[in-house]
Amino acid sequence: MPEVIVIGSGVIGLSAARCLQLSGYDVRIIARDLPLATTSVAAGAVWSGTGLAGRSRHWAAATLARFLPLTQEANSGITLQRMREVYAEKVPDPWYRDRLPFFQRLSKHEMRGALIGGYLMDVPMVAPPIYLELLHDQFLGAGGILEERTIETLDELAEEGSLLVNCTGVGAREVANDESVYPLRGQTMLLDAAGIRVGYMDNEAIDHIFPRADGVLIGGVKQKGDWNKQLDPSIAADIMQRCTKIDRRLANAKVLREFVGLRPGRDEVRLELERRADGSAVIHNYGHAAVGYTLSWGCAEEVAALAETAPAK
Repeated sequence: MPEVIVIGSGVIGLSAARCLQLSGYDVRIIARDLPLATTSVAAGAVWSGTGLAGRSRHWAAATLARFLPLTQEANSGITLQRMREVYAEKVPDPWYRDRLPFFQRLSKHEMRGALIGGYLMDVPMVAPPIYLELLHDQFLGAGGILEERTIETLDELAEEGSLLVNCTGVGAREVANDESVYPLRGQTMLLDAAGIRVGYMDNEAIDHIFPRADGVLIGGVKQKGDWNKQLDPSIAADIMQRCTKIDRRLANAKVLREFVGLRPGRDEVRLELERRADGSAVIHNYGHAAVGYTLSWGCAEEVAALAETAPAK
């Protein structure tokens, strides 16, 4: 088979590259940043199917099917984590309830303040530094090549491969000339807080406490249109204050690391095959916003299926 070039080495790019390799393709990744320097390393990275519909629901279900077995594998970076997901209104059972190993509704007395709806459930929780390194090692071990290089436009690669896979995240605004892409700035903190066993997720308030294999991640913010990649101490202090109100054991926890990431916002994920005038083809796979890990393998499987229909140059 001809070589496929994947652009981007975050979780979306690495997952697509691995799925293509498993389908028999030779794959080269070209990326401005190595995996542990991408936005993906800053992610909360819990599997979360809340609010998903249509194709995104299908992708999330496919990823869940991939992740659950990995929770039983040592050193995968994915653990099965008990989580509380809470709401300020009554909510119906989610579409994924029967796909999880454990699920039950929360009662009102199990929630704080004005919160009145929620779930207690076991879901895959990813520690990005561990998981991304695993994917990277698997990619290289299967003969893949990773080239650290900045691409300004897709046209730069017109002569290098007949099939490109565009996984450039928020960079697709420039690389794919897609003005519908925008940053959703996030900021999180990784703490040494081994006593925290049950996670917490309030997506409306963006209050997150995520016990993972590498520590406890707390957050966060979602700042639309903000390109700032520098840590903001005032946001860090606010995150700590908010999360400590939820669980006081966080108050004296050691801060291991702080992260800033620019999630790739878009009205919907762009996952499609573009046939170009020069006879080449591009599979676009970007715009996953805050659910990149949740959609990663489902999207990768669709990328591999689309590759089978791509024209040979």
